[in-house]
Amino acid sequence: MSLPGKIKNMRGVSAGEFLYRVRQFVRNRLFDRLAEDGLGVTLPIPDCSIINTPDAHQFYRIFDSCVDIFKEIDWHLDVSTGKRFPALFANDIDVFSGRVGNVKYVWEVNRMQFLLHLAYTYETSKDLKYLVLFCHYIATWRESNPYMLGVNWFSNIEVNLRLICWYFCWHLLNVDDLRNRDSAVDEFICDAWMPLVCEHTEYSYLHPSLYSSANSQLVVEYVGLFLATVAWKFPHWSSRQKYAHAGLEREIFRQNTAEGVNREESAEHVQFVGELFLIAAVVGRSAGIEFSKSYNDRLYAMARYLNAFLDCQCNSPMYGDIDDEYVLRTDADGQFNHFKSLLVSFATYFGDSSFKREGLSWDEKNSVLFGNEGKKKFDALASTPVPDGNNFFPQSGHFIFRKIEQERETFMHFDAAPLGYLNVAAHGHADALSFVLHVDGHPVLVDPGSYTDHTHEDMRRYFVGTLAHNTVCVNGKNQAEHIGPVMWLNHYRVNVLSSDEFAGEATATHDGYASEGVMHTRQVKYDRDKDEFLIKDSLQCSHPVSLEIPFHLHPDASLALHGSNAEISVPGCRCVTIALDPKLSYAVREDGWFSDHFASKRIAKFLYAKIECFGDVEFETRIKVVSKVCPK
Repeated sequence: MSLPGKIKNMRGVSAGEFLYRVRQFVRNRLFDRLAEDGLGVTLPIPDCSIINTPDAHQFYRIFDSCVDIFKEIDWHLDVSTGKRFPALFANDIDVFSGRVGNVKYVWEVNRMQFLLHLAYTYETSKDLKYLVLFCHYIATWRESNPYMLGVNWFSNIEVNLRLICWYFCWHLLNVDDLRNRDSAVDEFICDAWMPLVCEHTEYSYLHPSLYSSANSQLVVEYVGLFLATVAWKFPHWSSRQKYAHAGLEREIFRQNTAEGVNREESAEHVQFVGELFLIAAVVGRSAGIEFSKSYNDRLYAMARYLNAFLDCQCNSPMYGDIDDEYVLRTDADGQFNHFKSLLVSFATYFGDSSFKREGLSWDEKNSVLFGNEGKKKFDALASTPVPDGNNFFPQSGHFIFRKIEQERETFMHFDAAPLGYLNVAAHGHADALSFVLHVDGHPVLVDPGSYTDHTHEDMRRYFVGTLAHNTVCVNGKNQAEHIGPVMWLNHYRVNVLSSDEFAGEATATHDGYASEGVMHTRQVKYDRDKDEFLIKDSLQCSHPVSLEIPFHLHPDASLALHGSNAEISVPGCRCVTIALDPKLSYAVREDGWFSDHFASKRIAKFLYAKIECFGDVEFETRIKVVSKVCPK
């Protein structure tokens, strides 16, 4: 994008950010171009028996596609469309429009997390072919990605996620020992891998994400650089270690509330950011570089929130962006539950059995992170049942209602939180006062998820929009102004009016429709004895308005609607009945969408009512979990 174009999009930014963006533009367009390695390097590529074996295949999942990591990889190919990003100066490439492909697929391959899988396989089998394949990919990546040439040098997040991956690969492979034993390995490290490390650390330091970009992106950058300074002694490593360490000490408080809730307002970022801060602490401790007690206290609060907001099957309530962001991925099939794994990590790091839920088990990712000593520590902890009872986080605006009885669980998440973090709220959705309901570990009333970020603009608008969530939509508008795929203006303010964790009641209001002359207040009350929720919506409408009230169902749900009564059945869990407000005329719509993974979507039903209102109006909805279990 041109500088005038960037300035046009910078509505409402501070003078400091304006100057930062101008300096960033100059660096990206001038200094980075001067640093571009237009000639590249030619390396001796290790001959690899796996790649040369026709029937050798290992398919590694990339969202809804895959890449065969036992065959040559095209580092610039979008595997979902077959389109290839051009080998141009990185900042000249049309990255996000989708015209030359979906960059998220390219970047997912180039995060190189499959190298963790190869390194772990080599470490456990000692089969040399996996080490040769690992080196083959390091060499072909360097040859195919000269500094600042190609889309893989466009984003500092991607640069640092590679650094994080390489750090753990280095230790898994015990590279220092390999270099001492084999001069060919030492020569390869010096000629191929270490130059890449130096280029990545330099890029990381020179391209910080500041101001409205200083969200989880900045955390990734600090963690990547910090781990690199622990593993490798590149130029200025000591000063950059202090820089990264101080940045992490600062950002853990800026980006997470005192109650441990991540301010991005994205359930996915609870595990993504939580894992980043944990990795830094684990690596720092192993290297004798401790983080402060207050850092660890805030990390512990994050662990407590993670444990609270997962249902009995470790499913998250899926608010905000759900885009399959992982820091460490050791599996090939992409079906790994990273929330569940992070609970294992927190239990191990803190030595706290309250995080070791019954049924949790050790996994490869935690072996990479903690090694055999970590497994011994985890195994020594007693298992703990999922705690019964509500968990309220009123300062952060998140309320978990929970009842566990005879291995059955009723779980509701009520969202009375801000839109998101910083002035763009990049990963937030317009979902004020929405809720989700899980029964016996199965989602029943759901948040829609995300499906996409920068491409498929119509789908992006749907998934982040208010009408796609279980809240009230006024005049067909969102509660905030969505001006770009990851940018919001005119954020709403949410005010928690009352909450009583013991009594099971929370009431909040938001001003997202103040411009429409509407204030919306929602009260959620849970009667544990009846296993019933009362949801009371109060709206003050100073002008005639149109109100839409949806209840979105999981795609696996069956629905029977009889007048003002609905019955919802999801295979494997108890049924749910909804007594709808008789003032509203509900119908069943089948044009909703649900996405629990990036690039994957399914059609979903939802209950829908629309009414014209003026003045003060109130609606009551009763949601009850009944004893009848739906057949699987």
